[in-house]
Amino acid sequence: MLRFDWKLLRGMMSIVAAGSLAVGCGSSTTSSDGADATTGTDDAAADAAGDTSADTSVTEDIGPNALIANGEYYLSVNVVPFGGLLLPFKATLTASGSLADGGKLATLELRALSENVTPMYVSEPIGLVKDVVVAKGGKFTAEFPEPILIPAKAAPTGSDVHVANFKLIGTIGAGDTICGDMSGTVTEFAKDVATSTFKAVKWGTQTTPPESACAAAPVKHYAGITTCPTLKAGVNTFTSAERNRRFTISLPDPLTATDLPLVFLYHGVGGDMPGILGHTKFEDLLKSDQFVLVTPESERDTKGVPVSQTEWLYGVQQTGDDNSDLVFFDDMVKCVSAQYKTNAKRIYVTGMSGGGMMTVFTSFSRSDVIAAAAPFSGGYLFKFPSTKNKFPEMVVWGGETDTAYSQNFHTFATALIPALLGDGHFVVQCNHGTGHKWPAAMTAANWTFLKSYTLGDATNPFAAKLPEVFPSYCTIAK
Repeated sequence: MLRFDWKLLRGMMSIVAAGSLAVGCGSSTTSSDGADATTGTDDAAADAAGDTSADTSVTEDIGPNALIANGEYYLSVNVVPFGGLLLPFKATLTASGSLADGGKLATLELRALSENVTPMYVSEPIGLVKDVVVAKGGKFTAEFPEPILIPAKAAPTGSDVHVANFKLIGTIGAGDTICGDMSGTVTEFAKDVATSTFKAVKWGTQTTPPESACAAAPVKHYAGITTCPTLKAGVNTFTSAERNRRFTISLPDPLTATDLPLVFLYHGVGGDMPGILGHTKFEDLLKSDQFVLVTPESERDTKGVPVSQTEWLYGVQQTGDDNSDLVFFDDMVKCVSAQYKTNAKRIYVTGMSGGGMMTVFTSFSRSDVIAAAAPFSGGYLFKFPSTKNKFPEMVVWGGETDTAYSQNFHTFATALIPALLGDGHFVVQCNHGTGHKWPAAMTAANWTFLKSYTLGDATNPFAAKLPEVFPSYCTIAK
């Protein structure tokens, strides 16, 4: 049965009576009884006339030069100082005016997202600005009056993250898009993120991965090292991915064996090569065992400050020759293996905190190279991938008090273990319950675990029971 939209009819009559037609995307018309025609609420007069159904109509202004359509947008922020970490938001906005004459964003509301779970998690509103002036041509500055709280369910780290002085400096463009720069301070890390960028598109039109800048930067691909320098025990330097990179090589004394295992040991945020070596005492194992230990250093600028606050590029979904840290890993494997004749099927990774994060990231990204991995207080920031090589992983953490930079590594561990098990990996779990640290007893257990596995060999010596070198808090995960 044909149904008249009485509200729309009255709105048209009032426009005709006023002798004008309102244009400009985002503005609303108001009927003579005061009801906002954009709300879609029931109308008393229409109900009185016999229309008792909910009015779901939405009035949209039209015009070739409208400011921007009201509605929901997918807003992606590229947090450049954190290694290009992408943060997604759901933005809801109402606007009026035109690109030619300017206007305003009457409301701009943000919600945090997590696309690592099914169904997607969308938070309650976490930020709101009102009456943002938009200049001719679409430029605006939106300063959020309160710190933005990204709740644990949406934060990449699994713990609450606050961004103070959150500001979007953007331009509204054709096709209902907004892009520009984002600034603020991540409270937990005391890190200024003023060099970050963002882009918003109509909800449902976002790409994978999403666009996060006005103009997509060309993807930089790096060639692997072609000529390896002569290496030595101690600190070594070479150019990798167009960067000057350093790493320490530790060798057994005397070096009597060939076909040696190769172990990579990653330091954490704020750490360095001497620090992780001194803290873990991993070099002491070389007094009684034959292997090559490589301790990489994160990329730093000329003043010794990490280029990214995360230190390692485990916060970007780049797993090929577009990730300079993974190219660095590949180059170290190539050059160290060539000089010291290591066993290509016995390559292992381990590390603490940020180094634990890099350990997990490398084990997933280079699963065709890694025979076994042992992250200490580590985790993974993305949806867990399925890997062809089902490598064993020993997950070590310090319980619910395992926190650093206000981030809870207990949350990381309890998410990582079932993800690994679900993809068919063998997992040993070691909750030492003493916070964010590398227990002394775990160094020998770590090496015992790693050296027991060979890439491509399905034999699992610990499938039924762990040897006594493992502390009692280590168990086989089920």
